[in-house]
Amino acid sequence: MTLEQISDVSQAVAAVAVVLSLIALIQETRQNTKMMRATAVWDSQLSFVSINETLAEGGVLSDLAFRAFTAHESLTPYERHLWHRYMRAVFQRVEAQFALYRSGVLDAEVWELRRSYTKSLLLNPLVAEIWRLEKGNSMLTKAFIAELEAAPADAPPVFMGQSNDAKPGEAAS
Repeated sequence: MTLEQISDVSQAVAAVAVVLSLIALIQETRQNTKMMRATAVWDSQLSFVSINETLAEGGVLSDLAFRAFTAHESLTPYERHLWHRYMRAVFQRVEAQFALYRSGVLDAEVWELRRSYTKSLLLNPLVAEIWRLEKGNSMLTKAFIAELEAAPADAPPVFMGQSNDAKPGEAAS
């Protein structure tokens, strides 16, 4: 075998190696994308698990949440302040999930569930008031506000022990 033939064989082997490396890289990228999306859904769920666990522990926040959905008129100005701050955190969590959705990381079905649930919270008069205030507080992006406002108004969430008389379509804008 001549030096030129050895060079040609080496170049062919190198070309095959490059193609195999690209195929492996494509596979790895797809696997990483799937993992990133799964992690985003996991984190999305954990974000709401954290909210629910906090509210289920009892205590001041649980009491505020219960009264905010059953007798919001009974909240003192300080309690309204606390509930406002808590709802701001909820809106910010949902906005973070919106950012993941827009970037293609969070699954569309998960986003639609979060979007419609959050919009249904706005059927509560106190939450609707907080939403109106938050829209002007420079804490939420215009894109997120528009996205949530465009969501259909589903039935309000119902929790055991609470009555919620709001009807779909009564959400604040």
